[in-house]
Amino acid sequence: MGLQTNIWIIWLIFAVIFGLLAYHHWRLSKKIFPQFQPPEIPYWEPTEGIPINTGILDRDIKKAFNDFGDGFNSYIKEYNESSRIQNKSQAIGYLAALGIAICSLFITI
Repeated sequence: MGLQTNIWIIWLIFAVIFGLLAYHHWRLSKKIFPQFQPPEIPYWEPTEGIPINTGILDRDIKKAFNDFGDGFNSYIKEYNESSRIQNKSQAIGYLAALGIAICSLFITI
């Protein structure tokens, strides 16, 4: 008899938990990682009179960094979109659970 009269407290606790989880995931859905900006590469200029041939040109290094940056930014964009969709879906699921917990709360009162 005592448990049946106080079961609404359990539904209230569940409603609060689901509401907080929905709010948390909704906030996470708006968080994104920024795009990667490759740093400027300072190139070493040898002093005159000392011939150095590494076989690597400055433009080759710059192109490699730019290609890496483009690929990494593509990954970051896909990750941000996937994370946004996943967090919004979780927030909607928790909102549904919140609604059910509130309905159950009113039924048991």
